[in-house]
Amino acid sequence: MTAPSSLVDVIGIGPFLHDATELPELDRYGYPTGPLLEAQKMAADLFGASQTWFIVCGTTCGILAAIMSTCSPGDTLILARNSHVSATSAMVLCGALPKYILPEYNLQWDTAGGVTPSQVITC
Repeated sequence: MTAPSSLVDVIGIGPFLHDATELPELDRYGYPTGPLLEAQKMAADLFGASQTWFIVCGTTCGILAAIMSTCSPGDTLILARNSHVSATSAMVLCGALPKYILPEYNLQWDTAGGVTPSQVITC
């Protein structure tokens, strides 16, 4: 990777010395075969899942991928009213319709909590 000289002039070369996510010795995110694959297998085992994939673009990317890969136009998606804003974006992009549930409020922590199974069943 070549760092843009205009950016190096501002922040120095330091940050670019550690940008090594796509070196063959470190594996590939798109098709891992080495350490990343092993880490994903270990994560899947820990989570009790058959397979786990790591995302590299943050929460928004993961939520968009999850919703857009499982919902079709007209499908109803049940989610907490305080869900991440990217869930709404994903529903718009794939044509899914929201069915919101108000999460339980935790007075002790003064914050919204999760959605219970009984709330989903009665939805």
